[in-house]
Amino acid sequence: MGEFLQLAIAIGCVALPFVAMPLLWRRMKKVRAQSYAAREQEPQQQPWEEATHGTEGLNVGRRSNPNDELIALGEHARQSRWPINNP
Repeated sequence: MGEFLQLAIAIGCVALPFVAMPLLWRRMKKVRAQSYAAREQEPQQQPWEEATHGTEGLNVGRRSNPNDELIALGEHARQSRWPINNP
């Protein structure tokens, strides 16, 4: 009985990665697809500007101005499979 138990544990340890990885891979693909779908539904943010009043009359401003060309370039880079297949 002890030898059978040891053999069953050894077979289970060897078989575990081959059973678990396809299940984890399917879960990862599902979560990634949901994440990308949620990202596509988000509206583009409007440009904003923030001014802070510093010492000695120095005003500092920050602004956010989304650049559509840079966003498209980043999207293209995210979708590519560099260096395997980068058109």
